Amino acid sequence: MTSKRVGVRSLREELPEVLREVSETGQPVTVTRHGQPMATIVPGVPAQPSARPRIIALTSLKGGVGKTTLTMHLAAAIAQTGESVVVLDADEEVSALRWQQHAQAEGVTLPFRVQAADRNSLMRQARQLAQAGQTVVIDTPPNNREVLKSAATVADVVLVPVLPTGMDIDRLATTLELLADLEAALPRFNYAIVLNRFDARKGMAHEANAALNSHPRLDTVVRSLSAYEKVFGGSPTELTQFREIWDEILGAMGGPA
Repeated sequence: MTSKRVGVRSLREELPEVLREVSETGQPVTVTRHGQPMATIVPGVPAQPSARPRIIALTSLKGGVGKTTLTMHLAAAIAQTGESVVVLDADEEVSALRWQQHAQAEGVTLPFRVQAADRNSLMRQARQLAQAGQTVVIDTPPNNREVLKSAATVADVVLVPVLPTGMDIDRLATTLELLADLEAALPRFNYAIVLNRFDARKGMAHEANAALNSHPRLDTVVRSLSAYEKVFGGSPTELTQFREIWDEILGAMGGPA
């Protein structure tokens, strides 16, 4: 099929119309001078957003579900893949920052960096770090809807930790309602529940695990291991389950695992 032609002199006056025509029809236009082709205007290819998540937020309105422990272990697992990782500590208790301070005092170097989140500009702060090539993991406080909304809005993936107890499953509803509102407002919103401190010896743990199947969730569950409880102030080493979580996230989003 012969492409449409336009003279270079005419192009000076018709450029906006020509660009619009190329965009709408998808057909190239050849620019000529003295009847000879000298250039071709072709349809642009829209830039595809990267499937690899750059910002992960761990959120729950309920406290005591293990957000900081999961944050630090997930950050270490991502860092093992060669990514440069930053943890943004948005919790009033600054547990992640204290973890880093204890590690530094013991001469331990974490495989990622922890820095305080600026609550007034959390979304901009996270996005700027991601644009600079960092993978950002946000540790959020309990009972703070505004911080949760900010973290969840800017995140590529939102993880919601929950413990395998009846009370925790019941309290999960308030967090999921808030996330459902964000999902309705945002064109691309990804969230999943992650079951934490799973003990296969307890019947309630299996009941809770089954109850979560009616919600968006990760298949990977984080077992209850003493190693997770003892590692505060050190570099996380028990990372198998967290590598599985990262691989599951990448697989769900179509990124390279």
